[in-house]
Amino acid sequence: MKKTYNRNQKSKPKKKNKQLSSWGLRFLNENAQYASSSILGELRRLHQPQQVTLEQCAVRVLADQSLRLDEKLRAGAVRLIVALLPKTFPVLEKLLSDFSMPLWYEVHFTAFSSLDRSDLGEADRRRVLALVERYLVNAKSDAGFAAWKAGDILGDEWYAPETVEILERLLSSARYVAGRNAALHGIQHAINEVTPSEKERLLSIVRRVASEDPSVAVRSYATYTLTDGGCSKAARR
Repeated sequence: MKKTYNRNQKSKPKKKNKQLSSWGLRFLNENAQYASSSILGELRRLHQPQQVTLEQCAVRVLADQSLRLDEKLRAGAVRLIVALLPKTFPVLEKLLSDFSMPLWYEVHFTAFSSLDRSDLGEADRRRVLALVERYLVNAKSDAGFAAWKAGDILGDEWYAPETVEILERLLSSARYVAGRNAALHGIQHAINEVTPSEKERLLSIVRRVASEDPSVAVRSYATYTLTDGGCSKAARR
């Protein structure tokens, strides 16, 4: 059974060496695999100062080189930040803009996996989509499957006409192979959802990518998409 937290429990005073509280680290560890709704349920049991302390704890875990190497603790920190949206948008934006080391791509993947459209209002959903688009415009690598997951959000989990428009833009605006291939992956999903006429329009765009993209890797992936590849059910043409 998942452990709950005493609403009367008080966070320990900060020590001079700024050591993180043991209960804060325990909270992150024990919520490393839970959805935002579950994490928010636990947070509501706590007083406001404790919630602030946990947010600060999550930020510090991700800023500390040794702490973020702990996979479970790292995942708990990322999931807490996502659960606290829209308040923590600035933190999430900073995390998603850091490509300085391979480990950050794992952080990005966890963040994308934690996003739930039903947790957010319309304006905040648009802000998330803008973040995802900006991420794929700048993603230099497909490490950690983070770019793949971002494409998955746009074409499947958050599928809507506006996400298809984002995917189309990314086929030309994404600066690197990882972003354009992620857009193709999203289109593989979206093709299964659209009307027949819209499907044909998307396939025509993919055909153009298959012949014109400057990257051999992207052209190859586009051809793969057109020949029953990936997640699409497109007929061979």
